[in-house]
Amino acid sequence: DARAAKTPTALYGRCHLLMHTVGRLWARDHHLTLDGLQKVEPLSNNPNCSAGFGMGLVMALGPKIIATGGKSALKTCVDLPTKMRQFTCVHSLGHALMRGYHETLFLAVHACTRLGRAYAQDCAQGAFHDYWIALRGADDATSPLTPVRSPRRLCGEWKQYAMACWYRYWIEQAPGPVLLKASDLTHLCHGLAGSQRAGCIAGASKDVYDTPAVQMRYCSELSAVDAAPCVRGVANQIDAGHSKREYALLRMCAQFPSAARGTCAAWFGQTFNVLENGRFSCAPLAASLRPACGVGLRRWRGPLVTFA
Repeated sequence: DARAAKTPTALYGRCHLLMHTVGRLWARDHHLTLDGLQKVEPLSNNPNCSAGFGMGLVMALGPKIIATGGKSALKTCVDLPTKMRQFTCVHSLGHALMRGYHETLFLAVHACTRLGRAYAQDCAQGAFHDYWIALRGADDATSPLTPVRSPRRLCGEWKQYAMACWYRYWIEQAPGPVLLKASDLTHLCHGLAGSQRAGCIAGASKDVYDTPAVQMRYCSELSAVDAAPCVRGVANQIDAGHSKREYALLRMCAQFPSAARGTCAAWFGQTFNVLENGRFSCAPLAASLRPACGVGLRRWRGPLVTFA
C-alpha cells in the first residue's frame, strides 16, 4: 500500500482491483480453504491494495461458500480484529456468492439477505458490484445470462437494496460520465426519487475524479435531499490517519444546506471511526457539528452499505 501510494502513476487507484486477481491466484496456488482463510487475511486496515488482496482470497472460495449461502465464511469475517477488515470481508462475500452462483444475482442477493440485517446490506453491495463488473467482462467475471443493463430498472427491482445497487454502477462504466460540476450529478439522476435517487447521487459522487475536498464542494452545492447521500461517495478514506485532513474535511459539513449538515457529520463520524478502529474523536469540532458527529461515532460497528 505504501509503495503504491508513492508511485506517480495510476497504480494507486488501480491497486485494489489488481489485487483481486492476485488474491484469487494465490488462493488457488496454495489450495486455500475456509478454515485457513483467517490465517492469511491481510493484517493491514488499508482499504486499497491490502483490502483488494483479502477480497480476492474470499472470492476464490465462492464454490465452497455457496454450500452454506455465505454463512460458513461469515464467522471468519466477524472474527477479524478491526471493523474495516470485517466490512471488507462481508463485502467480499457478496462477490464470492456471485462467482459461486455463476453471476446469478437473484441467488447471491437472497443469500446475503439470509445473513441477517447486520450483514445483508454490506454483502449485497458486493454482489451488485460484481454484477456491474461482470457486465463489462472485467476482473475475470463472466457475464450473467439475460443481463439487465439499466440501473434504473435493476435497482428499482431491488428497492430495499437501492443504495447498495447503485453505489458502484457509475465507476464501472467505461468510459464513465464526465462530472465537472454539481449539476452534472443531478443530471445523471434526473427523474429518480427516494432511495433510488439517493443511491444514484451517492454513486455519482463516488465517480467524481478529484480530491475529497472537491467532492465535498460539489455535495455542498446540492439541495439538502441530494447533499445527504452525496457525502457517501466522498473518498474520506484517503485522509485516514491524517488528523488535520480528517477534521478539515469534516468541518466542510458546515457548508452543506442546514438540513443535511447533521447527516454529513454523522457519516464522517462513523466512517472515520471505522478507519481509526474506534479511536476517532469528535471533540475538536465546533459545537454545531459535534453532536451529529457523535451519533455517527457510536454507529461505527453497524453496517456501512457504502464505503471505500
